[in-house]
Amino acid sequence: MFTGLIEQVGRLTSTCDTRHGRELTIQCALSSELSIGQSIAINGACLSVTDCYSDTFNVTAVPETISKTTLGQIEPNTLLNLERAMMLNSRLDGHLVQGHIDTIAEITRVFHQQDARIYELFISDQFSKLIVPRGSITIDGISLTIADISDKSTISIAIIPHTYEHTNVASWLVGTSCNIEFDILGKYVAQHIAVHR
Repeated sequence: MFTGLIEQVGRLTSTCDTRHGRELTIQCALSSELSIGQSIAINGACLSVTDCYSDTFNVTAVPETISKTTLGQIEPNTLLNLERAMMLNSRLDGHLVQGHIDTIAEITRVFHQQDARIYELFISDQFSKLIVPRGSITIDGISLTIADISDKSTISIAIIPHTYEHTNVASWLVGTSCNIEFDILGKYVAQHIAVHR
């Protein structure tokens, strides 16, 4: 489990296709604190550390992960949001995040509103039942609040300066694809309703 609070932004240094999937080598100061087998969220996708060194670590995205996330598309020098699994004795300052990506969404508009940057993303209609105004959502691993919904398929989120400066949001542009994980509580409610209709 994760919280959606980004610990650090890493940089993808290289990729390599293997028989197990796509191996990613990521550079960050956090590398020296990692251990093999440890869970870490890479742009919101939970992966396991396979190797770690003083300033880089490796993870492997299996075909299933590649098909459901942006990790199969990213190129070297891409900035990546990183978060280690939460500890049970710490505060939950974000929201409960599994690191299981539900879909990919594209940024369709970016504009300023007072001190916040507003990003609009197009969400496939099949996930509309999981979108709640002022509900939680994880975008590229960041715990965010849905500010507005239009046409059931476009959501707006407000990015405050701190989030902009301490995540990979500065690299988001119109057309950027992001990993989306909907609120786990909302998913359980939607499933319960679907089963008991």
